[in-house]
Amino acid sequence: MSGRITLHSNSSNDSIRNLENEIAELENELQEAEARLNAFEFKIRSQLHAQIRRVQELTALYKKQKQGKKAKRLEQKKKGKRHKEPQGIKKVSRVKSEAVLSVNEQHERKRLYKEAIVHVHPDKFVNENEEKSQRATDLTVQLNSLYKSGNLEELNQFHEHIISGNAMSHVVFEPASIKDTAALLGFLQKKKNELAASLKETKASYTYVVLDTYNEPMDFISELKIQFAQRIIQLERRTRS
Repeated sequence: MSGRITLHSNSSNDSIRNLENEIAELENELQEAEARLNAFEFKIRSQLHAQIRRVQELTALYKKQKQGKKAKRLEQKKKGKRHKEPQGIKKVSRVKSEAVLSVNEQHERKRLYKEAIVHVHPDKFVNENEEKSQRATDLTVQLNSLYKSGNLEELNQFHEHIISGNAMSHVVFEPASIKDTAALLGFLQKKKNELAASLKETKASYTYVVLDTYNEPMDFISELKIQFAQRIIQLERRTRS
């Protein structure tokens, strides 16, 4: 990665463009799905605030009582003649990834990080719109996480995504700025898979299924009220002295 490659095959450029477009579509669809789900869940919490709080209080009380009973049983065991204090599990110290990496790898990690952070540091976007500023913050958090993890391959892929000029917007495509086409393609494919998995998980959630299948989703709250009432009765029985 000593020099900047400015020539790429048409097929590689097309693959990158296609992945960027697919990622943009998935991001939009995921944002819409999450916004719809969050709005519905907010309505549910608003309608069931008292019941939710009561369940939380009783659950905390039940756990406290269980811990008290467990402590009491342990104290009784201590009085036995053959009781021995349990030996703690020895913790094996893990070698930090920094120590495992060779000097060259450490240097490469630092180089990749320094090159990338210049492009997405939040301070650079303080005067931009909120969406762009937030994207820069998210990218910086992800970059920091990859740097600390010590995974050079993933850091390199993310680095290529950033310096290509496509990180801040999936619409812009600048093939002349790409150093490592394979690394960028690897990152984009991974990003697409992650977004597709998140979208699938969101739409598979029970609450989202209710939104899609109920003629009147708000009827679901009536069902939840019955379930909460039954749960409260159950917990009240368990926590009686």
